Amino acid sequence: MNYRYISQQSELESIVPELMAGSIWGLDTETTGLDPHKDKVVLLQIGTKDIQYVLDMRKIHIAPLRPFLESTDIRKVCTNGKFDYKMIKGNYGIDTERIKDVYYTEKLLNVGRKFGGFGYDDLVKHYLKISLSKDLQTSFGRGEVPRGEFSSAQLEYAAKDVEHLIPVLAHQRDLLVKDGLVNTWQLECDALPCFADMEFGGMLIDTDKWRKLIDENLSKSQEIETQLNELAAQVVQKDLFGNIYVNWGSPDQITKVLQAMHIRVSERDPMTGKYVEVLIPNTNDKTLKKVKHIKVISLLMEHRHYMIRVNTFGYPYLTAINPVTGRLHPEIEQLGTETGRPANRSKKGSVNVLNIPKDKAFRDCFIAGPDEVIETHDFSGCELRIWAELSRDPSLTEAFLKGVDVHCYVASKLFKKEVTKKDPERVPAKTLNFGIAYGMGSYSMWEKMNGGGHAISLPETKQLYGSYGEEFAIGLSFLREAGKEALAEGYLVNVSGRRRYWLLPDYRDTEKYPQGLKDPDYKKKCGAIEREGGNFKIQSVNADITKYAMVLIRDYKKKNRIRTEFVNQIYDEIVTRTHKDDSPEFSVMKKKLMIEAAHAYLKNVPMEVDGEVGPCWAK
Repeated sequence: MNYRYISQQSELESIVPELMAGSIWGLDTETTGLDPHKDKVVLLQIGTKDIQYVLDMRKIHIAPLRPFLESTDIRKVCTNGKFDYKMIKGNYGIDTERIKDVYYTEKLLNVGRKFGGFGYDDLVKHYLKISLSKDLQTSFGRGEVPRGEFSSAQLEYAAKDVEHLIPVLAHQRDLLVKDGLVNTWQLECDALPCFADMEFGGMLIDTDKWRKLIDENLSKSQEIETQLNELAAQVVQKDLFGNIYVNWGSPDQITKVLQAMHIRVSERDPMTGKYVEVLIPNTNDKTLKKVKHIKVISLLMEHRHYMIRVNTFGYPYLTAINPVTGRLHPEIEQLGTETGRPANRSKKGSVNVLNIPKDKAFRDCFIAGPDEVIETHDFSGCELRIWAELSRDPSLTEAFLKGVDVHCYVASKLFKKEVTKKDPERVPAKTLNFGIAYGMGSYSMWEKMNGGGHAISLPETKQLYGSYGEEFAIGLSFLREAGKEALAEGYLVNVSGRRRYWLLPDYRDTEKYPQGLKDPDYKKKCGAIEREGGNFKIQSVNADITKYAMVLIRDYKKKNRIRTEFVNQIYDEIVTRTHKDDSPEFSVMKKKLMIEAAHAYLKNVPMEVDGEVGPCWAK
């Protein structure tokens, strides 16, 4: 190794010209903890395979490094660069630009075929055949800045963290070029600071309103629990005091109670393909929706609805509030799904901000700070527009070119009459539009429609499904062909180059599939891949568009010094909080930038963006 320990300001200033002259450097930090709002950077490492600089941030000031970190011309190669970005921003108020992250690069290269082994030590071993020890990772101060001198072992450990970054990326870059992923990789790298800013800035929540919601939902759940106990009394033995006890949060207990009540559901026999009546086998949502007309089931679903709001979105959000900032700071995996959409990181103490109920009462609790407003913008019918663009279905495209409500347009086609937003026929048309794009069959569609409160028979659903197939045959053919390609090739590439792989089932594996090609599990797996294939072609472009919109918004913000921050990004919805004086101009430009991002991918179908501005999260 060839590293230099920098502990004096003059030493730092002497290496800045060299850093500014380079085009690519590895970058890493060693910190006292994981919270950028309270923990400190103690070492900052910058280096290549030939030279590594280990900066003791306890003894020097970072000011000379600001031009280097903020430069958009110099690439900084990191692993989990979002963390380094937030720690540098939290400690020094500097945004580190042009990060290239080997962690996300590896995920991008292996979406759908590799589900682990993305850590830095894994990558160094895989690409460079070098074993790294992470034993000293937590030795740089736990919560407090260490006062003594760092050992040579610690300094060498820190230097190694940047020594191999560029060589690893070089290997990955060859694979990116080979797979045509360079543009998608660039988008993910550009989007990284957007998600880092969103996590760092956090979400302000009205805790009084939130506690009131918890109390209201808990009270309603208790009322329903009383009714459930009354119904269960006929099959559950009472205690000495004449009371019964059922844990209405236990799926096993509930299933036994429902079976004792002789509740039966229609299930498809995998051997014959026919539907037969059986005792209710479980209490998952899909099963319950089949018999939701039975009182005990409808009460159970309602009870579960309220308890989810208490246990999933109630108390956990309050305990997750950062004591320093008073805000929620989510952990987002920007490449969290196989289609490129973000997902919440499964981390102790974190909350799922991507699945917050759309109930107005909940979203009203997410508020702007002093002198701020919240802008909520989303792409209108984004996935349907993408579907129309990619499939070139003339009927789908016509609706968007005319600028009419696409669900009313489809309903009018299916029901052979003029349908408005107030007409009940719009509901099944909307369900079909989104359901078919997700690969739903007629039976699943029937379950979803009835589960959504629209009473319809299975024969009627099949008839609608058939009519849809006739009216939009080209669009459906596009989805089916994509599914067949996924099953045949084991991967798909979307219009921008993003890839997704599948681990294809092997019918010759007699342990998994005893009946070979005719095995029900084999057929089920193949069917799932075909559905996911069609959906990938659409949803992945949605992810690309939304991420590109975030990149454009952040660029505009920085160039024009707009006082705005990302609050959340859910599917095709982008939420920002902005100073009230900047918002009138910015909210208009944000909408234009989102449309610009969409039209980078959609050339024939127009995009619309809906938006609201106010004191809280509006949509």
